[in-house]
Amino acid sequence: MDETFHIQWHITNSCNLRCTHCYQENFTSEKDIYFEFLKRIFTNIENFLKEKNKKLVLDLTGGEIFLYKDWKKIIKLVFSSEIVKKIGIITNGFFLNDSTMKFLKNFPEIEIKISTEGIEKEIYEFYRGKGNFKKFIEVMEILKSINFNKTLMFTITENNSEQMEKIFDFCRQYNFSKFIIERFIPLGNGKEMREDIVKIDTWCKIIKILFEKCGLEFDIADILPYRGFMVEMKNEGNFLYGASCIVGRDGMAIMPEGDVYPCRRFPLKIGNLLQQKLSDIWENSSVLNLSRDKKNLKGICKGCIINDCFGCRALAYSLKNDFLEEDILCFLNWKGGENVNGTK
Repeated sequence: MDETFHIQWHITNSCNLRCTHCYQENFTSEKDIYFEFLKRIFTNIENFLKEKNKKLVLDLTGGEIFLYKDWKKIIKLVFSSEIVKKIGIITNGFFLNDSTMKFLKNFPEIEIKISTEGIEKEIYEFYRGKGNFKKFIEVMEILKSINFNKTLMFTITENNSEQMEKIFDFCRQYNFSKFIIERFIPLGNGKEMREDIVKIDTWCKIIKILFEKCGLEFDIADILPYRGFMVEMKNEGNFLYGASCIVGRDGMAIMPEGDVYPCRRFPLKIGNLLQQKLSDIWENSSVLNLSRDKKNLKGICKGCIINDCFGCRALAYSLKNDFLEEDILCFLNWKGGENVNGTK
């Protein structure tokens, strides 16, 4: 059983921060459900994956996951399942105190993923609020000496793109083994910051930096299907990996009340796991089925000959309120790239 299915499970919307770019609008616990209902949701997931003969790669998050009162129970639950291959916790890190870490040490396989948009005070606090950078660095110091698999998750915007050059040194300083970069998509609080969407020239410049730092020769053909990137940092060097879109292919997002989204940055409800079987949602969702067939897409995406690329449906939905619209950040739109016919 080698195939995997990826789920980002948002246990709560409750959060201690009010980040300016956040895809949430509601930061309360009003949609939190009792742990017994979360168990029902997870059983639904297990049944689906057993049918598909797949293993689960699961990221637990919020809001801020450690604000859900039964966060320890949900971690124990998913770790007890034979269907789970890998578990990550996405957090802002502010609750990784001695008590929390003492519990998490019982699960050394967990990957702790710290989210940020800045590794310097001015940029960090622009997005995450004044006075919060000091706490962020305190968390980094705590994690520095803890033998956990740690990943920095960095949201790229036009405003913070200059941080890219410094991320490598930051990760080495605080003993992060990996970092992931994803693009900002204007949702929730972030709707007011559309001008902060990374421009295609900036995005390509960032990817070139990654190629250079990983000792690779940049070739646009190598990056066409990818929406995000991960760098793994080892003693023998840096290694670059691309992440393609999961929508309708091998993943989804689940919200606190059991609602299912194609992905977290694509907030269009396609079902609810307390009311429907996941297998029914996966096979019968019109949103997923339309997204799976390139002939339904519009603009440059419709005629694209890159077989493994369907553009970013989340970005199209956030900008045009139409998830079938073209992806404005397609690498083939870059002035230094090639068009879909392979010519300059």
